[in-house]
Amino acid sequence: MIYCPEAYGSAEYFNDPYPVLTRIRDAGKPCYYARGSSWLVSDYDSVTSVLRNLTMSKQITPNPQSALERSVLFLNPPDHTRLRSLLSQAFSPRRIAELENRIEAISNLLLDRVENQHSMDFVADYALPLPMMLIAEMLGVPERDLDKLQQWSSNLIEASGIFCEPEMSGKLLAGAIGDMTGYFGELIEQSRTQPADNILCDLIGVHDAGAHLEMNELIGTCMLLLIAGHETTVNLLGNGMLTLLRNPDQMQLLRRRPDMLPGAIEEMLRFESPVQQGTFRVTTRAVEIGGQQIEAGQQIVVLIGAANRDPERFPEPDAFRIDRSPNRHLAFGLGIHFCLGASLARAEARIGFEAVLRRLPSIALKGTAESPTGMKSRLHGLLMQLRGRHEQPIGAVQEHTFRQNTVVRSLLSLPVTW
Repeated sequence: MIYCPEAYGSAEYFNDPYPVLTRIRDAGKPCYYARGSSWLVSDYDSVTSVLRNLTMSKQITPNPQSALERSVLFLNPPDHTRLRSLLSQAFSPRRIAELENRIEAISNLLLDRVENQHSMDFVADYALPLPMMLIAEMLGVPERDLDKLQQWSSNLIEASGIFCEPEMSGKLLAGAIGDMTGYFGELIEQSRTQPADNILCDLIGVHDAGAHLEMNELIGTCMLLLIAGHETTVNLLGNGMLTLLRNPDQMQLLRRRPDMLPGAIEEMLRFESPVQQGTFRVTTRAVEIGGQQIEAGQQIVVLIGAANRDPERFPEPDAFRIDRSPNRHLAFGLGIHFCLGASLARAEARIGFEAVLRRLPSIALKGTAESPTGMKSRLHGLLMQLRGRHEQPIGAVQEHTFRQNTVVRSLLSLPVTW
């Protein structure tokens, strides 16, 4: 049995996890992480086989009842198939095309607020509010409620990390799930009396028509859409901008060839995967993965960040190249649990980066940020609390400080200037 390196989860790991992930992958077999009681699978072929394996279970408990456990992310077929079929209509190509004008409007609104300041925190002022405002509109969530929803969402992500202490994890999960269940229960009742053209009202109509959608599944779907609908895009925008600014030759190439932006976004997804670790699976029978025999009842965690830098699949994996082709990365997963919102995240990134590159042509990293004052200080403090629970001013944060979480690759702050 190969055990996980002690450096996994260290302070250095979160700033740059890839040397440790390389060591894990180069071991040649899944390694066992005792603290998380999990097998970590890291090479591309093995990760792909796990993601496609239909015999592994995604259920947290044998008979899931809580709202989040009844979301499509934690269900097996046939319940998973039924819910995914209902949700796929909300992310159809037609629906995504209809949202593009709204994505552009929100992007420009956010840039209007900061353009004359000649500096901003790219995460707090742009990468976070863009997808959050959009998914809130899609669910009919009032803008005044965004702060508390971000807090609950952040707590759920924090609790899911391998390094969160069990007692803290339990408290965060119970509190966030309880609060969000109550909130969306009330929002559903309000939406029944004030129907609108949004995903929530569409799903309420399905439920009320008796078409195979239970109330806890409806609430769990709202919770999942809120969390997944903004977390991946926040990280894609933040990580992508940092990567471009760290690779000026690729930034210059993109400015000369804006038609290369879709490919650049795919490379951002591979190079700094927004989700680094897939949600767990449990073996229902003995299985061999990458030459390692794993018994039934074992927890499997796929390391997407490691698989996306596997040299057997990606030549020069540690080089950022916006012209990389082919680029069959695993940032959105694979198989029946492939991310439903992948097309929406790609559209948000494409339109969001187009607006920034067009309106802020001289954008660059800001070496030393000024301490914010007034409302911006309060907003930044809230962001730090939401995304990292660090109480420190922007001036004390390095321009590329990452959240200490194994599930997501998430910047706390990205000060830029132009």
